[in-house]
Amino acid sequence: MAFFVDTETGDMTLVQGDSGKLFIQGLNTDKNYTVYFSFYNSNRRPIGNEIYVNTNQQEGIELYIPASLTNYLTVARGNETEEYYYGIKVCYDEGGGVYYEDTVCIGDKDVGELNTVTVYPKKVEGFE
Repeated sequence: MAFFVDTETGDMTLVQGDSGKLFIQGLNTDKNYTVYFSFYNSNRRPIGNEIYVNTNQQEGIELYIPASLTNYLTVARGNETEEYYYGIKVCYDEGGGVYYEDTVCIGDKDVGELNTVTVYPKKVEGFE
């Protein structure tokens, strides 16, 4: 499988159109939070749709990233790879129009540092 997440840095390496899993630990267990995930490009434009999963008051979750989403991460002809980025946000609806939202720092990244996604070109189509 060509979908890797560096557990130290949080950076990803994948082949366009491959699926994979991202494990997120250390979540608060006091509420049923919703964890959102999104890819974006160097212009900060989202790529594809956000995906999300509910925590069910668990300390860790497994986020499945489908091939249909990574298929949007294209590599220009002539380039060996392209670099994209991703972000994760933990949210909770307090009710009455009050929303808790917290962007998560992944791996050894600090606020303002980006989690990169190095994408290699697709080699075979598969199911799609």
